[in-house]
Amino acid sequence: ERVRLGSLHEGIARERSTGGEDTEVVFAAEPWKHIHTAFGGWIDGVVSAAVVAALVANAGDTDRLREPVTERPYRKVSIECPDAAKADVMAALETELPAAFPEASVETEYGIRLEFADASWLLVRPSGTEPYVRLYAESDDIDALVADARAVLESTVSDATPDS
Repeated sequence: ERVRLGSLHEGIARERSTGGEDTEVVFAAEPWKHIHTAFGGWIDGVVSAAVVAALVANAGDTDRLREPVTERPYRKVSIECPDAAKADVMAALETELPAAFPEASVETEYGIRLEFADASWLLVRPSGTEPYVRLYAESDDIDALVADARAVLESTVSDATPDS
């Protein structure tokens, strides 16, 4: 289940409260945070390393495990955006990003997420703690995707904050 970035604990609580008596949340993650609920409700990289090591050791054949895994470049970019302009910028981006990437499917539940036919994606959302709009992306051609998306973001922020 997808939850908004920064809301792992809320997502775990929601799934537990809406699930049946046999519902168990075993793992929740963001790119840099992992929670293994069997070991506690906190973010723990050491437990993540141990769990992965145990899974690999139990599977035995690491080549077989690695074969279906593809790795793509991932990037996170912060675009300066005053807090007071974030709502207007995000509203404008709901139109501007799909127009710039018409081949992508769009979701707007937790920011603006575009997914492409080759499984590349980008997500734009306002920072909840700093004066930035964040761009997250994963693609085989990460430089081009980020450059194109960044141009749209910077233009949209500039239009929303003409006095800056």
